[in-house]
Amino acid sequence: MFASRVAAPLRNIGRVQASAMAKTAFAKTRVMAPVGTRILSTSQSTQKDVTVAPIIEQRKNRPLSPHLTIYQPQLTWYLSMFHRITGGAVGVGFYAGAIAYAVGPMVGLGFDAAAVTSVIATVPVAAKVAAKFIIAYPFAFHCFNGIRHLAWDTTRFMTMKGVYQTGYAVLGLSTVSAVALALI
Repeated sequence: MFASRVAAPLRNIGRVQASAMAKTAFAKTRVMAPVGTRILSTSQSTQKDVTVAPIIEQRKNRPLSPHLTIYQPQLTWYLSMFHRITGGAVGVGFYAGAIAYAVGPMVGLGFDAAAVTSVIATVPVAAKVAAKFIIAYPFAFHCFNGIRHLAWDTTRFMTMKGVYQTGYAVLGLSTVSAVALALI
């Protein structure tokens, strides 16, 4: 009973608006439309009507947008940029390694477990630790910063104090874990 009382007037409103819009969209003259509907009108313009020169001159006189160089750098900027960069680097590194490992032996590159092990065995220990740190730090940072973002999704640490505290915590945890992974 209630649905028929509410639905019938709404259907009629929809029909009136649709028919009024159809009449005004395709007709050259204005049609009196019921209250609450919009009158649409279109017109075609030719290339002669459009002059580009004034528009170009207006664009030349517009002020330039401020760039990042005029603002004071903040921790949040650097962490955001580094999060995106590390995400891309970790993804590219993973896919490049996986593709090289899968395709390398087929094309004669010798990129299999035995070849990689023999090459790594000849590298000095300091170079191994440095290489492992260079690989581990972006991975650890991206993981910890991802956890930070997940915490933000629950509306925790959203104050300026919380943002900076978690930012410094991410930097510290990333460094400690990357050093630990490099020394393994």
